Amino acid sequence: MIPGKCCATCAHHYIDPINPRAPRAAMAAVAGLYRRVLPLPGIDFTCREGKEIFREALEDGTMEGFFKLIAHFQTQAEPAFCGLASLSMVLNSLSIDPGRKWKGPWRWFDESMLDCCEPLEKVKTDGISFAKVTCLGECSGARVEAVRASESSLEDFRSVVKKCCSSEDEHLIASYNRQPLKQTGTGHFSPIGGYHERRDMALILDVARFKYPPHWVPLNVLWDAVNTVDVSTGKSRGFMVVTKRSEPPSLLFTSSCKVENWRDVSRFLSQELRVVVRNAKVTSVEDVFSAILETFPGKVTGFVKWIVEVRRSNDESGKLDNDEMQRLTLKTNVLNQLRSTDMYKRLAGWLKSTPSCPCALSEKSLTDEVGEASCQGKSLLCGGLHKSKSCASCVSCKRMTRTTDGQGAGVLIGDGGVKDGNVQVIVPTGSCELHPTPVDVVTVLLLAQPSETWSEIPNSEVRLEFVNLGATDKLPDLLQLEVVHLQRQLRVLNCSDE
Repeated sequence: MIPGKCCATCAHHYIDPINPRAPRAAMAAVAGLYRRVLPLPGIDFTCREGKEIFREALEDGTMEGFFKLIAHFQTQAEPAFCGLASLSMVLNSLSIDPGRKWKGPWRWFDESMLDCCEPLEKVKTDGISFAKVTCLGECSGARVEAVRASESSLEDFRSVVKKCCSSEDEHLIASYNRQPLKQTGTGHFSPIGGYHERRDMALILDVARFKYPPHWVPLNVLWDAVNTVDVSTGKSRGFMVVTKRSEPPSLLFTSSCKVENWRDVSRFLSQELRVVVRNAKVTSVEDVFSAILETFPGKVTGFVKWIVEVRRSNDESGKLDNDEMQRLTLKTNVLNQLRSTDMYKRLAGWLKSTPSCPCALSEKSLTDEVGEASCQGKSLLCGGLHKSKSCASCVSCKRMTRTTDGQGAGVLIGDGGVKDGNVQVIVPTGSCELHPTPVDVVTVLLLAQPSETWSEIPNSEVRLEFVNLGATDKLPDLLQLEVVHLQRQLRVLNCSDE
C-alpha cells in the first residue's frame, strides 16, 4: 500500500477543513446505511408543515389516540419485526396486561414475548403474515378486527381511520407495501397515529425509525399501499382495529402455529371434522371419540399448548409472590373445572379401557416439557432468540416444591442457569395429575367446537348426548372463558393466509 493512502474498504482519512496541513487521522469506515430521505408524498412529522398538520388535526379531534401511541412508540428490534413491534406498541398503548413477566418484576409487552403463533427465528428471517399478527393480537388479550383490502374500499378505510384516530381506546395497524409511497422496501406494518380530515392525510408512526421518521401521507395513497397483494401468501394486505377485551386472556390453554402441520389441523377442525362424524358408524359417544382421534392429523398436544410461566430466580425454595400465586391458583382451578366435566370423564374413562393409546394422544414427559419451556425462557431472559429445535436435555427437573396454601400450585426448578440465577418453571397442579395431559387438551378442544359440528352425528341418541356434553353454557365461568378464548383463536386460524 502506498504511504499516505488508505484502502477504501477499511478506512478513510479525515482532513481538518480549518488546518488542512494538520496530521490526518485515520477513521474506520462504517458500513451500512443511516436512515433514508423521506420521499414525497410523505411529509416529515417534525418539519414545519408536519407540525402545522398536527396542530390542525389536534384541534379537529382526530389525534386522540396519538398520545397513548407516542408514549409507547418503539423501534423494531429486527429488520423483519415490524409486525411484532407494531402490535407490541399497540398492546402497551391499550394497557393490556400480558400476564407474565418481561424483565425483573415487570409485566410488559415486548417483541420477544410475541411468539405463540410463529417462532421468533422464523419471523426474524421471513417476517410475519397479516393473519399471524391478527392471531398474536388475539392470543395476547386484544380484540382484533382484521379487514382485507380486497373486502373493503377507500371510503370504508377512511371511515375506520377517522374513527380510530378520534378515540383513545382503539388503534389501527396498517399492513401495506412501501412502493406506492415511493419508499424503499416492500411489505411493512405500522400503527396509524392520526388523521387530518380536511387534508385527508394519515400519520404513519413508522416502527422502522432507523429508516424513516413518522410521516404524513395522503390517505388515498396509503390505501393504494394497503390495497396490494402479499406475494408470500397470495392474499391482499389490509388493516386491523385493535381494542382491549373486557374479559381476561387465556389462562391455561392456547393454540399454536409452530407445528408444521397446523394448517392441516385447522382445516380438519373447521371443515373435515364434520365429515368425519357424519360418516362414522357410531352407536355411542365413545365411538365418536374413536373416529375423531383416529383421523386427527398429527398430535393434539402440538396444536394446543398449555401455558407455563418461566422466571429467573435465585430462590431455590420456589417461593411464589402474590401475583404468581394468584395466577397459578386460577390455572389450577381451570384444570380442576375441566376435569369435573362430563366430557372429560367420558373421554378419560374410554381411554382407560382402550388397549392402545391413539397416536394423536402421545405426549412428552413432564421433564421434557419443563426442559423445553426452561430452555426457551432462558434464551429470552438472556436477551437472545431461541434457536434450538429440541433442548429438553438442557434443563432437567431438580424437584417439585408445592405451595402451602392448599391450592396445589407448584414450581418446577430447572438446573440450567442464566446469568444471575436458575430458571424456574411454574406449572399448575390439578387434583389428579401433576400437570395438564393430552386428555385435558383433547377435552378443551372438543368443548371449543361449535354445536353444529355434533349435529352431523347420524345416530340421534348419540348426537343429543354429545351436544349436551359439549354445551359451553353449562360450564363453570373460568372454564367457559377459556373455551371461548380457544374458539376465537380457532376462528382466526381458519381465516389464515395460507
